[in-house]
Amino acid sequence: MNRLSFADITYHPGAERWFTDEQGQACLIRPLRPHDGPALAQLLTGLSDLSRRQFGPHPLDGATAHALCANLDPHQSLHLVMVAPDGHFLAYLVLRMTLADYELERFLRYSLDLDEVPAASLAPVVAEGHQSRGYGKQMLRYGVDLCRALGRQAIILMGGVQMQNQRAVRFYLGAGFRRLGGFEYPAGQRNDDMIRWL
Repeated sequence: MNRLSFADITYHPGAERWFTDEQGQACLIRPLRPHDGPALAQLLTGLSDLSRRQFGPHPLDGATAHALCANLDPHQSLHLVMVAPDGHFLAYLVLRMTLADYELERFLRYSLDLDEVPAASLAPVVAEGHQSRGYGKQMLRYGVDLCRALGRQAIILMGGVQMQNQRAVRFYLGAGFRRLGGFEYPAGQRNDDMIRWL
């Protein structure tokens, strides 16, 4: 994939990716679109309390889904969805090319100046009942490819990964991320900062 911008990815038909899942069904990964509010809301509101806690602390509700779709800005962030053959969403991934000030400050503790190293942050969500089926891996793989095409040199996890969520910790370590250290957010919840170099 050649060097792209978010706008290129959002509006370019070549930015879509098909793959066949473990059940043999063809699934599509594509940018989120303004009319996708109801389908994204169904994915987010269908999450169990446990899944919502594990994918959080980002807001994961219907109002957030509709607001995201109504305010898409391909110059700031890219939102990807995985669509099943029947049209419902199996997974969602947000990629941000600019890091928040609190993220930049946190990573300075590891002697990493991510103002100087072009970095992206990402956060995935996989639909309830569809976790541990390889959908997160496919979304992450595509996100990594897009970050490379967008000239990023590193990816961090938006909000880190919860230390108690060992399945997620193993997933990211297996995907080439490495642990840097821990932080607490919100109060009482320990998280690991991880980074993947591209």
